[in-house]
Amino acid sequence: MSALICEAIRTERLLEFDYHGQHRVVAPYCHGTSSRGKEVLRAVQVGGTAGGLGFGKLWLVEEMSEVRLVETRFSPDDPNYNPNDSAMTQIHCRV
Repeated sequence: MSALICEAIRTERLLEFDYHGQHRVVAPYCHGTSSRGKEVLRAVQVGGTAGGLGFGKLWLVEEMSEVRLVETRFSPDDPNYNPNDSAMTQIHCRV
């Protein structure tokens, strides 16, 4: 799944997935390993069936299912995005 996430980040395309029983559409910004050794994605939710739109969240990749790349592109414009995400000890890819 890391390759798919990094492809979305590299091409600035949205990702769709299910997370805790809710459908999410996100703009992915950064993918890496958390300080707890878990694979994570920092992304801004822009759509889906759950609330919490418009700000960056940290998602556990192991809890994401039905992940797919969307053709829709996004423009990275989150003013709070930090490319050196302090929640990650290792960064695999980022915008």
